[in-house]
Amino acid sequence: MYCRITVDGERTEFSLQRKLEARLWDDYRKRGKGRSPYITSLNSYLDQTYRGLFETYRELMLEGKVITPLKVKSRYFGVDEKSKTLKEFIDYHNATMYTSIKAGTRKNYFSTERCIDQFLKEKYKVEDIQLKKLDYSFIMDFEQYLRSYRISTRRACNNNGVMKHMERLKKMSRLAVRLGWVTKDPSKITN
Repeated sequence: MYCRITVDGERTEFSLQRKLEARLWDDYRKRGKGRSPYITSLNSYLDQTYRGLFETYRELMLEGKVITPLKVKSRYFGVDEKSKTLKEFIDYHNATMYTSIKAGTRKNYFSTERCIDQFLKEKYKVEDIQLKKLDYSFIMDFEQYLRSYRISTRRACNNNGVMKHMERLKKMSRLAVRLGWVTKDPSKITN
């Protein structure tokens, strides 16, 4: 299966990394036919992809960019010039805040950074993540991870420790919004 992006008669395509027999495709509805678990999962994936592409298109419009299919595709996959990663942002934060926060507070931010690194490795099996992929679900998963997180022989974080890590992550996410690195604060629920 392929996704086609068309803007003003120009188009580009990319593979969805999914397969489906032609007889199970509803060409009118642009969805898989049936209610099997695979079809249900496929249709959900198609909806998710459509929403992501539409949101990407909307972001480009709000930024006043000239919109082309390649720009939509690049932004969607996070390979455009605006795309930053979480680790790039944390490094930026720690470097710029070095003189404005005390040594003890810096140590705490480095501790939160270590927790985020371990979380990314264990939960997502990656070293880094696109900053724009942070969402409320990521924040909630990180909180649950902290409640069971262990550093060598230490026990899991207590509630106060968890809340301090979460507070630091939320402060950094608000800074990312103010700097324009992301368009919305992932720590807030939006309707």
